[in-house]
Amino acid sequence: MEAVAKLNNYPTSPRKMRLLADLIRGMEVDKALGVLQFNPKHPAVPLFKLLKSAINNWEQKNTDAKVEDADLIVKTIMVDGGRVIRRMRPAPQGRGYRIRKRSNHVTLIVDSKAIKAVKEKEDKVLIKKGDPIEEKVAPVVKKTRTRTKKDSATSKTTN
Repeated sequence: MEAVAKLNNYPTSPRKMRLLADLIRGMEVDKALGVLQFNPKHPAVPLFKLLKSAINNWEQKNTDAKVEDADLIVKTIMVDGGRVIRRMRPAPQGRGYRIRKRSNHVTLIVDSKAIKAVKEKEDKVLIKKGDPIEEKVAPVVKKTRTRTKKDSATSKTTN
């Protein structure tokens, strides 16, 4: 069973946060925590806390299971743009430059690897010879075009 944790309006650009999100996507939770803990980028701290929150949410849903036995992975992590605060900065010759202070929303989903493997096995469908489904799935053979007299006359080269 999966668990979700969200971080809204964190004041850093989505581009900077996506660099770390791409780094931990699909990783095991223990390894991802280690990567975030020792990463020098400033968005690593809130992502570390968000991942810990997702793990705790998973524990709340699955009271009978242990995190160590569940083999949790970071199933999905999405970074979307949040609100943008616009400011003006003085520029030369009486002009003003716009400054956009960006923020982002992060959604992190944690799931158990063992449960995911069982679901994949159930979803697989085996097709045997002689099944009526096989005829529908079988690849269609392309028909080759037959040559006519007109085509053969135009394909001949003249000397």
